[in-house]
Amino acid sequence: MTTTLEQLFGARTMTIVPEVVDATTAADLRRRFERAGYERYGLLDRGSYDVLLDPAEPALIGRLVELARTQSGRALVVTEARVLRLRPGDYLLAHHDRPRDGLPLELVLDLSPSAVPGAEVHYRRRGKVVFRVETTPGALAIVERGPSVTCNHTYVSKLHASAEVVRLVLLLQDATT
Repeated sequence: MTTTLEQLFGARTMTIVPEVVDATTAADLRRRFERAGYERYGLLDRGSYDVLLDPAEPALIGRLVELARTQSGRALVVTEARVLRLRPGDYLLAHHDRPRDGLPLELVLDLSPSAVPGAEVHYRRRGKVVFRVETTPGALAIVERGPSVTCNHTYVSKLHASAEVVRLVLLLQDATT
């Protein structure tokens, strides 16, 4: 098997699609996620946040996958789905992220009730930030990952005492035939 530069470096796609969901839909989703029940992740050397694995939202997830297919021109399937909720003092460090084989797409749908200054998602190539995703309720980030691209969710400042950042995160791989 040969390795191409594209396979080594990846991350050709880094884009944000605004207004994918409206505020009412986002609020409904946050309520459903709350009822489904988050679990606390608290290995402080890696991250501090609430997580809900495999959210039961097939219609929304299907819509996001179709949008990613249209944007990328690739046949894609979901391999991971989770909801992250960060509150003041929460974060996910870059070394908490694991390398990704191939060139999967990561989708991050911001379902936050409002923008939170400084609460960003950073995509890094070999440690250097190459793409920043600010908290923008309703927006969808589509980022092609690869073995050299890691991700972290920055610290939510305690200065924003009522802050809540909610993100639906999907990992998509090419469909096999």
